[in-house]
Amino acid sequence: MPRKLEGRTREVCPRCGHIAFRNAKPCVVLLIERNGALLLVRRAIAPYKGWWDLPGGFLEENEHPLDGAVREAREETGLRIAVDEFVGIYMDRTSDWQTLNICFRTHIVGGRERAGSDAEALRWFSSDELPRRIAYPRHARRVLRDWRRRQRG
Repeated sequence: MPRKLEGRTREVCPRCGHIAFRNAKPCVVLLIERNGALLLVRRAIAPYKGWWDLPGGFLEENEHPLDGAVREAREETGLRIAVDEFVGIYMDRTSDWQTLNICFRTHIVGGRERAGSDAEALRWFSSDELPRRIAYPRHARRVLRDWRRRQRG
């Protein structure tokens, strides 16, 4: 049953008072870099099937974001990565939920480049040739804008 609490409308169980919080789902976003270029994946599934995307995805239950970054890179690109630095947190909203996107700058330490998991292709892009059709544009465009600024110094 909806109730106004702390300035927000929240779902509250009328019997026990349990509050059903609608929290953002934690995700990792990876900036995998090589020689000044950024690796993007072309999505093989909806939403945004066929669009270019930053590697990453939802964290598993009890998974640390750094571990999730390594796992997602391996699943989507076949590459083993090392995290260089935390870049920032970018919020987004899909049709189903809010996401909290934790972004890391990374580099390759091994593996073999291959499209995997929910990707159909991989491609390296310079900051001047990034594609227009970017999946999850609400946060991805901000991530790419910030990446370009860093590239240009």
